[in-house]
Amino acid sequence: MGTHLPEAPCGSGAGPGSPGTDVPGDLLATAALEFAGMVPRGAAPPGGVSLARPLVYALPADGGPRPRTALVTFPFDLEEPPDGCGYREVELAVAFDDEELRALDLRPAPGGDAEGDERVSVFGLGRHRLRWVFRAGPGTEGLRPDGRWTQAVVQLPAGFTEAHGRIALRARLDPPSPDGGHQPVAVRTRDEVPFRLARPDTWLAAPLAHPLAYGPARGPAHTGARAPAHAPVPVPVEPGIGALAAFREPPTPDGGLPPGQHRLCYAVDIERFGARDNAAMIHAQRALMRVMRAACARAGIDWDRCGRQAQGDGYLLVLLPDADVTRAVPRLMTGTADALAAVNAEGRHGGTPLRMRACFHQGIVHEAESGYSGAAVIELFRLLDSGPLRARLAGERDTDLVTAFSDRLYQDLAPHGYEGLSPDGFVRTDVSVPAKGFTGVAWVRAHPRHPGGTRPRPGGSA
Repeated sequence: MGTHLPEAPCGSGAGPGSPGTDVPGDLLATAALEFAGMVPRGAAPPGGVSLARPLVYALPADGGPRPRTALVTFPFDLEEPPDGCGYREVELAVAFDDEELRALDLRPAPGGDAEGDERVSVFGLGRHRLRWVFRAGPGTEGLRPDGRWTQAVVQLPAGFTEAHGRIALRARLDPPSPDGGHQPVAVRTRDEVPFRLARPDTWLAAPLAHPLAYGPARGPAHTGARAPAHAPVPVPVEPGIGALAAFREPPTPDGGLPPGQHRLCYAVDIERFGARDNAAMIHAQRALMRVMRAACARAGIDWDRCGRQAQGDGYLLVLLPDADVTRAVPRLMTGTADALAAVNAEGRHGGTPLRMRACFHQGIVHEAESGYSGAAVIELFRLLDSGPLRARLAGERDTDLVTAFSDRLYQDLAPHGYEGLSPDGFVRTDVSVPAKGFTGVAWVRAHPRHPGGTRPRPGGSA
């Protein structure tokens, strides 16, 4: 197998012999390839393919707060072909069940290098049936059996909440014939693999006009439909305050100030996210989602009722006004540490273990058209992105998580022992961001790694 997508977990029942088997985690399914016609004499089984769960990046709409388009990616990973064989051509076919969900733009993702050892064609512009065809360049031994992903900008139907479709893969192999030559043969997945795109799982993406939204392809693109000559790279939006919240409805159609409510806010950010390659970024984002969901489950917090805003390499949770802060904060803190340790132990993080900064704060928050806004949100991110917090994580090599409390929140919770919290392990840190005119105080503690998944009480010594 290539190295960009994880193997199916042991005991999942998934493998090359089980086409279309659904598996948990990053993988949508593993599917066996079978010969589409006559089986060559003495031919070995043609192997299989791993299909990753599609990713959806919401794109902001011109003149309105609600995105009506999205960048959808379909990663996949070919197995090594049988000895003596090579992939001459691979075609990924995607069909959306809803015909209103049409491709506005098709772009081949980076595939070949500067020497043009791989050529990509795309088909289906303006349609709900899409195809990406990867062909080996002349004089090469075949396509590299490693991870690839395909991308399309699609028109979302009105009232979009979720969409369904099917994926199939076809390929041409050139197994050696008895006379020593090569006779290409066709292989394919036996069954189409169903997939689902859901609105709550949508990530925030940079606008199409953003200069970082589309990077140059590493090889030439030969298109069967009218498609740009550059390949899009899903570039997460830098952490910040005014980022578009995916599919947020306008809270005040009359243009008035949206309601301000006192909310507990929790934000996390992955260390050195930009140092990862594109495939590793996707794995890291998925791992982050697992951590956040698991932390909420540990804290007894209903994920679907939280305000949520993807930040590319981080995530913002805004709890309901009636949240019990005395329980939610220590449980989220412990749950995040435990879930992060589990994800890193499983190795499902894209090659480099996740290390994260986290921050809690509370105050008045407005749910505006472009996301959550207000001085409380701004202070939260000033503390999360501050130099002292970054330095603490960088300097603590025996931990993968450091957490900061705003001064007011710390004074409300830590001295009173809620859920085992105590001042032990917290260090008072002055935060100054002169360029933003910001000064503040954070209380920071590290969460040391513990073998066997055991951890001290939330207020235990760091």
